[in-house]
Amino acid sequence: MRNFYLFICATFLFGCASKEIKDFDAESLLPKDSSFTLAADSNFTNQPIPFFQELFPDQALNYLIRNGLEKNPDWKAQLAKLEVVKVGSGINLSESKPALSARLGWMEGEEKTRESNFQKGSVPNLQAGSLFNWEIDLWGKWKLMKKSSLLHIEEAEHLKDAAKMSFIHKIAEIWFLIIAKQEQIEIFQTAISSQLKTLQFYKERIDAGLDDNITFARQSVVHDQLKLEKAKFSRELEVYKISLSSMIGQPLNGQLPEIPSLSEIKLPKLPTIFPTEALKQRPDLKAKEAKLRESIYVEKSSEYDLYPSLGLQMSGISMSSNISEPFEQWKASFGPVLKFPIWSPKKKILLETARAETAVKKEEWKAIIYLAIEEIESCTRSFVMGNNEYVIAKKSSEETRRILGITKERFRAGLVSELVLLEDERQFLKTNISELESRLQIFQFALDLSKSLGLEWREFN
Repeated sequence: MRNFYLFICATFLFGCASKEIKDFDAESLLPKDSSFTLAADSNFTNQPIPFFQELFPDQALNYLIRNGLEKNPDWKAQLAKLEVVKVGSGINLSESKPALSARLGWMEGEEKTRESNFQKGSVPNLQAGSLFNWEIDLWGKWKLMKKSSLLHIEEAEHLKDAAKMSFIHKIAEIWFLIIAKQEQIEIFQTAISSQLKTLQFYKERIDAGLDDNITFARQSVVHDQLKLEKAKFSRELEVYKISLSSMIGQPLNGQLPEIPSLSEIKLPKLPTIFPTEALKQRPDLKAKEAKLRESIYVEKSSEYDLYPSLGLQMSGISMSSNISEPFEQWKASFGPVLKFPIWSPKKKILLETARAETAVKKEEWKAIIYLAIEEIESCTRSFVMGNNEYVIAKKSSEETRRILGITKERFRAGLVSELVLLEDERQFLKTNISELESRLQIFQFALDLSKSLGLEWREFN
């Protein structure tokens, strides 16, 4: 008996030993910083990853993001989901803990036993029992399950951070669209006012017999087209306002900050950051990595589930025909129980499934790394080349503004026709809108780059 208990202690200590699993190289797929366009163009020294506000310091935007994180129900649902994961992670580990159950009942029955010479007799009506079970972690299966549960919670944390990142960038995207639409409306309102003066000018010429109705009709069509464009941008502006109000938790009656002019907002600069370091910190990549590690631990624990298991079991039962004598008949037992899963098709299928899941998660982890690399490189190129496009658009807009000013002076002096003036006005309107769209595009490319680098928005006290 002594040797038996020594064996139990040895197996118990063996089960408590750490089960190391060969890890994978999480950085093996990450390229060097020198491979990225961002590193070549930034020319910076090693420094921490910047925050979202460093790229977009606009106070109104940060006010909207703060309100959204405080009031948006979708975002609150993400936080609630995290709590569900934390609480639910203990379900898989519940079987590793000691379990105690008891029962009490009143039953009618008969029995024949050798002790009574197989004479029929009544079974005591009052029956009570208890059962205690505890599976010893003989191979480290439950330690692996605990690690997988912790990684499941870690994955949920990273998914929450990824959802937060998408949420704040979506707010910023709509905010810059609102700013651009407001300025586009102002541009078209200026063009409409100018066109009204032109219509009045031609009305006076018609009244004086110097022109015909065809020219006036042509100018009226131009006026109507400008009004149509303004109406379209006004509709889009209202829709964006409604969407943003909903995102900040104030549908229908959202109080938005004063809308600034896009031309007055300072253009974002290329962030000073090492792309490879940013990849390591991206929450969606960290979530996939945690999921892969979790799958590896689940696979190994499923393998150990096919091994023999050792547990401690204690049971007791009492029967009585009289409440005052509860232990008229009783039986109690305690000792180790060794179980051998000789043939378990279900456990074998679970192991095969776990191995297949690990293979899938590994490929998904690789795929999201490749996608992230593509996003960073594409967004960097778009941002850099978008700035070049804006320089060209701005130069063209300034040139057409200068030309229009000269043409107006020459028209008043009678040196050019109204067709020349009309064409110059159209060119100025076109280039002015193109400049605004190119400027908006820089902010959109910067948002895409910020998201691809995983720049975090942080509340500063």
